[in-house]
Amino acid sequence: MLTMRDHGVEDYADLRDMDATDVGVLADDDRACLTELGEYLVSADAWQRFSIWLLHKHFEPADGELFVESVITQPRRLQTALVDQSDVDVDTLHPTAMRFDDSVERGLGVVGMEFSPTADLGATSPISDDDEAVLAGIEQRLRARAKTNRFGVKLVRDPLELAPTEVLLETCDFGNRVLSSDVTGRSEIAPNTFIETVWNFRPAVDGADRIVMQDCNIGCFSEPTEGHTLAHGQGAGDDHDD
Repeated sequence: MLTMRDHGVEDYADLRDMDATDVGVLADDDRACLTELGEYLVSADAWQRFSIWLLHKHFEPADGELFVESVITQPRRLQTALVDQSDVDVDTLHPTAMRFDDSVERGLGVVGMEFSPTADLGATSPISDDDEAVLAGIEQRLRARAKTNRFGVKLVRDPLELAPTEVLLETCDFGNRVLSSDVTGRSEIAPNTFIETVWNFRPAVDGADRIVMQDCNIGCFSEPTEGHTLAHGQGAGDDHDD
């Protein structure tokens, strides 16, 4: 049985802070875990349904707040803000980013960490019991490597129709507690300023062999000489001020 619940303050409290820790630095065992998960998603034919998400935070919600993502078409951006549950119809919100729930004793539990309104899901179907088997396979592999607090899961979506030469680059407005992920050309990103946070996988053919390719299309901006806090501050220019 798949049990789902919305995040609370405590679900973010125990995550490592992107701006104050080295959570974005991947060790060899992290890379090995991602490789195994990618192979599993491809073998289970679920690579178009789920991607793997680096668990981290920039700030925490207050009681009664949810992280809600909105699609903005001009400029092309995903914007994630904290919304009071009393101000929205929660029945129209669906989890798009999840972590596994260690508090569930029977069956599989997931915690919705980010949400999107129905209108922004497009052709992507909400999480349902039909996803339980694949999610359980991901959870089992994470647990075997003691990585359930390291990685979570995201629904694969592309509402902004990224080109192969584009990524979503996230910056943070601490004053308004808003995350903005702007469409950015890969060639425009300076070396060592992109922290990978979401990994997609796909099958490919290498000669006679079928292999698994790993792509990262979403990441946080970080200025290595100044630190994460400044880099995630108010952004750089009008397009990053929201």
